[in-house]
Amino acid sequence: MVDEGLAGITFSKQFPGAVEPLRGTFVAQQMLATSARVRWGVIAPVPWVPRWLAPVLKRPYVRGADSLGDARIERPRYPVLPRRLLYRAVAPAMARFAGPAFSRMVTEVAPMFVHAHGIYPSGSAARSLCAEHDLPLVLSVHGSDLYSNLARDSWAAEVRTTVAAAEAIVCVSGSLARDVIALAGADPRRVTVVPNTFDTARFHLLERRRIPTLRLVSVGRLVPEKGFDLLLEAVSMLVKRGMDVSLVLVGAGAEERALRELVAELGLEARVRLVGSQGDERLVECLRDADIFVSSSRREGFGVAILEALATGLPVVATRAGGPEDFVGPEDGVLVVVGNAAALADGIEAVSNRLDGLDSAAISRRAHSTFAPEVVAARLVHVYEQVVSAAQLGEDA
Repeated sequence: MVDEGLAGITFSKQFPGAVEPLRGTFVAQQMLATSARVRWGVIAPVPWVPRWLAPVLKRPYVRGADSLGDARIERPRYPVLPRRLLYRAVAPAMARFAGPAFSRMVTEVAPMFVHAHGIYPSGSAARSLCAEHDLPLVLSVHGSDLYSNLARDSWAAEVRTTVAAAEAIVCVSGSLARDVIALAGADPRRVTVVPNTFDTARFHLLERRRIPTLRLVSVGRLVPEKGFDLLLEAVSMLVKRGMDVSLVLVGAGAEERALRELVAELGLEARVRLVGSQGDERLVECLRDADIFVSSSRREGFGVAILEALATGLPVVATRAGGPEDFVGPEDGVLVVVGNAAALADGIEAVSNRLDGLDSAAISRRAHSTFAPEVVAARLVHVYEQVVSAAQLGEDA
């Protein structure tokens, strides 16, 4: 155990702010959950985009510093090209342009460790800065930061180098922990599973009024990995089976146009609404006005949106995409195979037939008892204490 209070730096390009309030909320939630035990500073690098060009490229313009709770957030800008051009240069650029802000944060916070989220580029950049300042690295792996960065040998080599440099590797699910060992060569002794947490003030048991229409809701970025095309096909199958069903799809992303075209092709305009990203209150309303939450992901490192739905007492149909297997049990809904629209449709129909027998209060209670901030924070702080203790022993040796 560490005698004095802990101090650390969170390093993540995924971090919410005024311009992008939903970006990396899972990182902010972990930081806030541990803030009673850890004095934090945050380095949240953002891609550099000229103010005049940001609207044209549909990218946010972010600069300067702000705060969250007691933690000051610096948002250094770094150059990056679209579509992963010169991708190997991104992490070195991030480290270089974040270096001054990192040095200031070291002086102000006196960190004992750095917690980086995402293997590349954030973890790789943090690895370089930790080496410069002789700080131990805690690395969180969330899913796509592992799988998408193994696509090329040179990228995979960088992943393995960063994983090898971490004193502790925190994975958000058991399947991800197994994969980071098997695919990235992580030392099993340094790998631990700590799930994401959620905002218990926003996501709590909600009262719902049933109507004749079966109301589905799904939340996520509109990208191929989320499998929303399969979900639309599943809804079409249910309609053909004679079910009165509707779907609200919450999220924004590159696949929006293609999904709208698929809605029209399937003749679902009267049953499916794509409502874009939603603020806090509206998102909760979408969950309240639903009977089943559906996650159709082809791959899911954890599934914070699923957890938030469960916390409100909403039953879930989810694919066996990695993370959901850790926390969606038979009393919460059903898990189905990945990449199969018919299986999704069958799962939705099965849960719809069980709605009267599912205990919403118990669903919410299980989510809160396992994933509440104080529960997750205790596990994270234990990781930090072990890393700091090992570093102190090394200094004393």
